[in-house]
Amino acid sequence: MASIGKKILSAFVELKEEEKSAPVDSIKVTPDYTETTVKTYQSVERDDRFVQYFEKLFKDANLPGPDYFEFSKMIEAMSSVPDEKARYVAAFAGLSVQGLDKAKLLSTAADYLRVLNADAANFGSTVDAALQEKVFLKRKETEEKAMRIEQLKSEINELHRQIEVLSSEIRENEAKIENNSGSYKRESETMKMRIEKDMERIKQHIN
Repeated sequence: MASIGKKILSAFVELKEEEKSAPVDSIKVTPDYTETTVKTYQSVERDDRFVQYFEKLFKDANLPGPDYFEFSKMIEAMSSVPDEKARYVAAFAGLSVQGLDKAKLLSTAADYLRVLNADAANFGSTVDAALQEKVFLKRKETEEKAMRIEQLKSEINELHRQIEVLSSEIRENEAKIENNSGSYKRESETMKMRIEKDMERIKQHIN
């Protein structure tokens, strides 16, 4: 049962938003529903995948012999008959000759309702698990990455500040080095010329 539910749900999750039909659990099925409820139910756009899913669910639960399942199929087949009572009476009459009585019809309807409720509970658990995996965890991951982005922005701003400080120091140091280098070269040239001049004078004045 769970694997079928997951298979149905996975197909549902993969759909684009505009392709989704109304959620199945938005339609409540109760033993004492009125004709107004039925009309409201029929007016909702139905998703063929889920229609087929529940058809198989009830077929798998169907026991040999006539019961509520066959009765509901006959009611559905006579949907063109406008009179509701006529449909119900005709369907019951057709199956009563095969051994179906009112007590069995009501008890088996309750059985299918229990099957439906059990499957809905299972489907709900599958939905919760899918939300946890595909929505809540991913939302948390998104929030963590957004926080990381803010942290990186802060780090980047700090790095920009440090670059500005270093660039200022580079310009200052470069100017100092160039200034000192120029002074050194000038003083070195002066000392060189002095020594050379002294050498000439030594040669000239000292025997």
